[in-house]
Amino acid sequence: MSPKLERLVYISIIAVLSVVLLSYGKKEIELQKQIPLTVEELYEKLSNPKVTIQIIDVRPYEIPEEEEDEADEIDYYTGAHIPGSIPFPDCDESKTPEEALEQINPYLPTVIVSKDGDPEIFEKCAQKFSIAQNLAGGITAWDDEGYPEDEGEYEPPAIGGGGGCL
Repeated sequence: MSPKLERLVYISIIAVLSVVLLSYGKKEIELQKQIPLTVEELYEKLSNPKVTIQIIDVRPYEIPEEEEDEADEIDYYTGAHIPGSIPFPDCDESKTPEEALEQINPYLPTVIVSKDGDPEIFEKCAQKFSIAQNLAGGITAWDDEGYPEDEGEYEPPAIGGGGGCL
């Protein structure tokens, strides 16, 4: 076999294998979107400093004054949220604090957190991220398990800060 033909065969094999690998990767991402992440799995991921994950909280940012007496602390972001989560109410940029918008990265693996793991809001938000999973049971399940929570306004991470959030 001539060297030119041999090179062409190898390049063709590499190209075919690349296409197969990319199609499997795309299929895996689609399957991940269909399987919600449990609070235990999320806690494990957050505890591992080698895992980079973005937590997007889609609940309302603050409770309106007229509903203040009736609302539970897990009904809104400033009442209670997963440490390190970024508020993105209803996946709507106009409802999101400016400093939070700057932190949202559509290319990072993302966990969408609603009050109770609502699949409809997840479907709406998942379109904005390349890799996304829903948190099964939402913040309610996180709160029920007794995992750490923060409260108050969103504060972006310090520049150059490191370490885990838990």
